[in-house]
Amino acid sequence: MMKRILAFISMILAVSLISSNTVSAEENTYDRIYMITVDRFLNNNSSNDVGVTADRDPYNPYGGDFNGVSPYLEYIKDMGFNTVMLSPVMERAEDDYLGYDVTDYGALSEAYGSPEDFQALIDEAHELDLKVVVDMPAVATDDYTALEEPVFNDIQSDYYEDIDREIINLQNPDNQKTYRAMVQNFIDTYNIDGISMFINQNGLDASEFLPEDIKTYGILSTSELSAEGFDTVASENFRANLADTYGGLDKEIPEFPKDEQLIMADHWFSERVTYHAAEQNMFPGTRIQQLANYLYAYRGPSAMTYGTEVAFNGNSYPEIHPQMNFRSDKEVVEYLENIAVVYRNHAIMQEPETETETLLNEDGQYIVRYYTDDVDYILNVNNTTETQSVTFDQSAKEEGKVYSGMLIGDMIRPYDNSYIVVLDREETELYSVIDETGFNNGYLYSAILVFGIFAVFVWVAARRSKKKAKRMNEQ
Repeated sequence: MMKRILAFISMILAVSLISSNTVSAEENTYDRIYMITVDRFLNNNSSNDVGVTADRDPYNPYGGDFNGVSPYLEYIKDMGFNTVMLSPVMERAEDDYLGYDVTDYGALSEAYGSPEDFQALIDEAHELDLKVVVDMPAVATDDYTALEEPVFNDIQSDYYEDIDREIINLQNPDNQKTYRAMVQNFIDTYNIDGISMFINQNGLDASEFLPEDIKTYGILSTSELSAEGFDTVASENFRANLADTYGGLDKEIPEFPKDEQLIMADHWFSERVTYHAAEQNMFPGTRIQQLANYLYAYRGPSAMTYGTEVAFNGNSYPEIHPQMNFRSDKEVVEYLENIAVVYRNHAIMQEPETETETLLNEDGQYIVRYYTDDVDYILNVNNTTETQSVTFDQSAKEEGKVYSGMLIGDMIRPYDNSYIVVLDREETELYSVIDETGFNNGYLYSAILVFGIFAVFVWVAARRSKKKAKRMNEQ
């Protein structure tokens, strides 16, 4: 009984606190992508296991399938993601787990499940307002002419040497026509929301080989590559810089890109972002929390690789693709869930009309102001080894306003026409610039209700105790 009442009280307080700070309950405008290596997520149907070895050889499949992803869609959404990006799902060689050793572009991998299983996963995601993106391989089967000199990063080189496959020359007109038809057939068959592609050929134009009626995401494998025609492209230079910055401290944080490029700190063919933290003896949980705020606050699409929330490590193939661990420490997961509520409820930050201004970017502290039609916001990132203090002059527009912290809970009132913003090391705070209205009425009413319920509980408990004592005395 006591536990139930306390849980109810906690719920009332939580709701009141969230509602008092909510400005907009719209969904995020931009994609927040969770990248899943299907085979390494969860084996929820052993009857479709193909190529799984008894000794769990990491170079071979572990048995993950579509049925293993479905139960965790709410888990993914709760962490603040609105898009799931799946590794390739076409029929592949039995000893391949990543999905790029394609044997048949016209069929789904039996190891992942049936077409009905795949469509069920898509439908369940859509019911939760999650989009589904599938990565498209560019491996040369008999229908294609191979590229003579593909451009690989080190991890891709090891992988493609292991599977012994070549890449399609996507600047060949015949290849372009065949590939576009294949992709079109795939998206006509399954109700997916987008396709992604790792780029291994310089100067590609996606409009020449991909359909026009689907959202496209290009991921540059190395810094020497460039591409156009995709809806958004992830730069390897930016990825590497972001991973290095958030792997440590006291490094200048990359400015948010203005071109809405896809940003990420790692992916299926890169070292894990945790690797940088481990190399510098940093606590990975805090590093990931800091990185997540950067990714969520960005006005453009961002992505996080599966297992980042449980600090997966590694810098080589196949150690960067371990089996997903749902039983590890939930501290980072809970943190992501908490900040996801804030960013989701204040999605006006991501509206097209919103403008941003960098107020400070120096040696690991990054402060950005968001100007919206409703409420202004200030993102304060302290990715340094020391507590940082910054003073801002109060503008005429800010007369009577306070900086209300929503991630940590700081409340900054003006003093002598200035706001003194102080933030501990390795923390991020997001302030809403709002009118100071005194004690929040909603919270006041909730507090009265809570204490009223508690008083009733104490009264009932006391009466029961007296009755019990009386019965004992009578006996």
